Amino acid sequence: MLNEKQEILETINALPDDTTCDDNSYSLYLQSKLKKSQDDIKNGRVMTVEESRGRMRKKYANFNVG
Repeated sequence: MLNEKQEILETINALPDDTTCDDNSYSLYLQSKLKKSQDDIKNGRVMTVEESRGRMRKKYANFNVG
């Protein structure tokens, strides 16, 4: 099992040689978010599409366009 520093180095080393600092930062950001998402799924912190739609309807029920 890789520690976090090793994972970061592998991510950076997998990028092309002409990668910019912004590209590196974005790749590390995505890696972090994907890791958190996988942990959320593994631990049951998810909701169905129907639950999500219900939350959005409730949140924006009084929102008027125009």
